[in-house]
Amino acid sequence: MQPAAAAEPAQHRLEWIQALRAIACLGVVFTHARYFLLDTPEWPVAEHWLTVGAAGVDLFFVISGFIMAYTTMGQGRSEVGSFLRRRLLRVWPPLAVMVLVWAYTMNGGLAALKAATSNGLLKTLLLIPANSHTPPYFEMFLPVAWTLVFEVYFYAVFALSMCAQRWRWLVLHGLIIGGVLLDPVVWQDWNMSPQHDAGLRPVLLNVASNPLVLEFLFGVWAAWLYRSPWRLPSARLCWHLLLLVVAAGSWYSLVRFWTFHGPMGWGLFAGALVLTLALISKTVSLRVPPLLLWLGSISYSLYLTHTCTQQLLIRYVERHGWSSHGWDFVWCSTAICVVVAYGYYELVEQRLVGWLRSLPARFAGLAGRTSDNLT
Repeated sequence: MQPAAAAEPAQHRLEWIQALRAIACLGVVFTHARYFLLDTPEWPVAEHWLTVGAAGVDLFFVISGFIMAYTTMGQGRSEVGSFLRRRLLRVWPPLAVMVLVWAYTMNGGLAALKAATSNGLLKTLLLIPANSHTPPYFEMFLPVAWTLVFEVYFYAVFALSMCAQRWRWLVLHGLIIGGVLLDPVVWQDWNMSPQHDAGLRPVLLNVASNPLVLEFLFGVWAAWLYRSPWRLPSARLCWHLLLLVVAAGSWYSLVRFWTFHGPMGWGLFAGALVLTLALISKTVSLRVPPLLLWLGSISYSLYLTHTCTQQLLIRYVERHGWSSHGWDFVWCSTAICVVVAYGYYELVEQRLVGWLRSLPARFAGLAGRTSDNLT
């Protein structure tokens, strides 16, 4: 950690966001990998130390709020269309491909595709809760897709707030907090657990009233802090503050004071961490190892693909009579998950999504050539 130069590019200063993405995604992968140790003497250790990796989801939500706010500062109604187009192209095509891969490999091949309306596949593709009464996971066809239900809801609310021009931040807070207050207002029951079923109709209200959406606001606040002129006066103070936040968050998580998602659980630590890094990165230069930057760039692909990769690996080793119950398999499977995710990133996130993004320009060029021919 070194004092930050005044003219240091913002892109470099935001490398810590990529590092957080990498850490968050690896945490989720290890959380799911701990099941390889189920019914073994190592299970209590794995359950104690790896379960907290699920907090990576809360960290993702906070990061998303930060990025949305940071990249749209100064934008308004005229940029809403391009904002939604960019976000949906970023999220939906990789999800759609992975849903089809999951259906084919995990759920009976082509038969699963034919039963799309009955098994939740179609709802997952549309990012609608398959079962709105089982928050926050919603029994999605692709298990990890539950987080994208909240993500897309935030995109929609964020886009609506952009239409309010100079009142956008007030509208954003009103929509998010107002949605969360639906549950206590309707049922006179204040419950901040993300697992609480508000029982509201339509289904969207069950998403809007879930306290998990408050974590996106933590990220928005961090973006405001990052863009503000206020900064800490010394690198030593920055270092001490970061150490305090990490130590407190780790201790609270490992002693099981926080045991689940939500703004009163892991999300509180995730919010505090991003707020702290947003503040101190203006005073000190946070140098990120290239490996973490690379993992951060493929984190979405890793998140989408890792459960399928893990399940296929279990099938493979069991077919050959090998054991999947050991720490060696935890580490090896995680490494393979990363390799598979890189391939998915290159093929789907880069090539497919890149091609889809180029379609408007291709059609515009074709229309222009057609017009020239007619004249």
